[in-house]
Amino acid sequence: MQNKQASNLPLVGALQKLTGEWRKNGYKDTTDKTKRLLKFWFKEEHELADGTSFKFWNCQREAIETLIYCHEVLKTSNLYELNRALGEPLPAIPAGFIWPKYAFKMATGSGKTMIMALAIVWAYFNNYTKNFLIIAPNLIVLDRLGTDFVDGKIFNKYPLIPPEWKSDFQMDFIGADDPPNSKKSSVLFLTNIQKLYEREEKEAENPVQKLLGRKPSDEIKISLEKRREALAKLEKLMVINDEAHHVHDEDLEWNKTIDWLNNRNDLLMQLDFSATPKDQKGRLYPHIITDYHLSQAINDRIVKRAKIAQLEDVPEIESDNPVEKYQTHINAGIDQWKEIHKNMADKGKKPVLFIMAENTTHADRVAEYIRTFPDFQGDRQVLVIHTDKKGEITKKELEAARVAAKEIDEDNNPYRAIVSVLMLREGWDVKNVVVIIPLRPYTAKANILPEQTIGRGLRKMWPQDPEANEQLIIIEHPAFRDVIEQANREQNLGLTFVRLDDAYEPSKTIKVDENKLEYDIEAPILSGGLTHSVKPLEKLSVAGLPVKQLSFHNLRPLDPKIRKIDLLTKELEEEKLLEFPYANQPEMYLASITRAILKKSRVTTAQFEKIVPIVREYIEDHLFDKKVNIKAEETLKKINNPIVLTIIIKIFVDAINLLTAIEEEVIWAKDLLRASVIKPFPWSLTGRRQALDVKKTVLNLLPVENDFEAKIAIFLDRVEDILAFIKNETRTLKFKIPYIDSEGFMRHYIPDFIVKTKDVNWIVETKGQEDVDVQYKDKRAKEWCEFATKLTRQNWDYLKIDQKDFEGRVWQRFSDLTEQYL
Repeated sequence: MQNKQASNLPLVGALQKLTGEWRKNGYKDTTDKTKRLLKFWFKEEHELADGTSFKFWNCQREAIETLIYCHEVLKTSNLYELNRALGEPLPAIPAGFIWPKYAFKMATGSGKTMIMALAIVWAYFNNYTKNFLIIAPNLIVLDRLGTDFVDGKIFNKYPLIPPEWKSDFQMDFIGADDPPNSKKSSVLFLTNIQKLYEREEKEAENPVQKLLGRKPSDEIKISLEKRREALAKLEKLMVINDEAHHVHDEDLEWNKTIDWLNNRNDLLMQLDFSATPKDQKGRLYPHIITDYHLSQAINDRIVKRAKIAQLEDVPEIESDNPVEKYQTHINAGIDQWKEIHKNMADKGKKPVLFIMAENTTHADRVAEYIRTFPDFQGDRQVLVIHTDKKGEITKKELEAARVAAKEIDEDNNPYRAIVSVLMLREGWDVKNVVVIIPLRPYTAKANILPEQTIGRGLRKMWPQDPEANEQLIIIEHPAFRDVIEQANREQNLGLTFVRLDDAYEPSKTIKVDENKLEYDIEAPILSGGLTHSVKPLEKLSVAGLPVKQLSFHNLRPLDPKIRKIDLLTKELEEEKLLEFPYANQPEMYLASITRAILKKSRVTTAQFEKIVPIVREYIEDHLFDKKVNIKAEETLKKINNPIVLTIIIKIFVDAINLLTAIEEEVIWAKDLLRASVIKPFPWSLTGRRQALDVKKTVLNLLPVENDFEAKIAIFLDRVEDILAFIKNETRTLKFKIPYIDSEGFMRHYIPDFIVKTKDVNWIVETKGQEDVDVQYKDKRAKEWCEFATKLTRQNWDYLKIDQKDFEGRVWQRFSDLTEQYL
């Protein structure tokens, strides 16, 4: 990841600095529930159901941390208070800012939906609210949100809720067409804005309205009234607006609806998400607290790298026929698409060409022209969607557009090209668009069209692979350069102009070579072993803990004194007792010692409430040779004695470690990881990465991350006593060994190579930079080999190769290397 870019927005700049310090200090002044969530989300290692690793992006982390900081630490309730708390100039409060509003300026493709889910989980478990409303601007966006939130799919698929809290998450999910009746105490409504207010014919030009047919019938009106009444009953509602650049005017029905909800029942807060949170005059929203630029998203490799492909010496042709006028541009875009399509043929993805025409007549003509190319012939190869100049889909095209938006990224997607006027300002953020040909000028006063255009193709096909060198090629429009350069300066889009011939940089395809199956590698999938879980803490009780460890009568109370001694004469000048020199309240004492216990036993603070009463019971009934009252001043003075503190902490840490570190039986169910079933994937040759043409691997090319790995691979391929090997990573063999790190979190160690010799299978690690967890990884790798050998009756062993040792001499055999270390 590249260095983070500073924002020029005052609120964002101030919050970035404060939240960074707050994070370093362990999220001080937040609730225990919040601390548990933040550590679970961003400290613990996660895997999805299919075994793939998952990690929240830094931009998502910073966004939710900033929201939490504003609410829990600054405790501000409106924009005026937020500015005052940050020492920024105090604004005149707009009429619509009487409740907390926070805007998130997040580049397209940076995971706004995930931040919404994080905010919902945080508010739910802290009991800030149990009621949520997500509003979309149109049906296309509603469908996209529905894939995540309908039936709570996103909360089940991703690591949003700590395992020990799963059963406590009870929520009804109500869609736009569902009856607005909740059977649970918590509810999430998902709707498009048109379902929340009665549309008038005179409002047809309102930019947040879609052409969805006639004025609602009486039946729909009743449904609308029921929906509004159901929402109005929800206390402390959290309102989340997606694509919130529509919410730019207090007079819009969207804002009037939210204001009405606040008047009926005070809102907890309003969260606005948009890549371009601007009003119609091009001014950024004043309540932006997170500013994540497109250029940063490109640098962080969470979206495609966008490039403007320049055309040279193209004659200007005056014609009303778009094909005659822009034939060179269209042909250039088709050629780029062909090259990408050819490169992706064996990667399992179907790249899409996107053409943006000036009007519906032009769109039809362009579609007719590209259908003359063999690659675009067929009934469903080219999709034409008619929109108006504002990007609103016509009623006739709406259903086709909704279906296509759902299918365009599927493996069986029939479309290779999409032609439209503007093709929505949002909603069509699909992954498979790789080439965009804009054939219309950019003149919007809001100056958001360039990023909106690019946003149609920014999402990555392989979103969890930061190293995948995915690219989006935009063919330069004759009137494009000035607008793009201005947008680059003002919006920090991070776009680059390149020659057409240099625009696309094909990546290598890593795949299994069917002619090299003799070099297949297999590794057993073992289950069990050492695990670390907080669930067994349910069994923690005072029963079984050591009793009568101290004599209450003989224990010296803690009465610290302050003494003044003359440094020259060494005589005592004054001595007096300190007032309240100890935790003088039982709650303060119990909180302090319980936190110390949790920290030393590497258990999260989420267990705080469970441990506190057990610590109290132990102190009062079992620690001393008699029962004591922790509220008594004498007792408090005595249990503050360092001897008592040490004994209590040790007893509880030992008990917790015995419960949470579980040695389970290791089992092998005959399941194997096989290199021969690796699916094709792209491998970009960026940085020090290489794709080696070696023989003794089942892959056509071997992906390596750096020069040292390359040297090891070449050595393994050269020496005679190696039968086969594979570079192990999350996209190849996916072999990993669970271990518990230095902080007590369960993690997975992914060694560099799996190597096969005549008598032994080897796990090989190339020793680079050492970290605090190396000893734990090494220990678990050796233990895994012992179990694998016993269960499979094939020899497994572990080898770590030091770079200095390896490069210090020429090795003739792999056995020479193993003898060096073993």
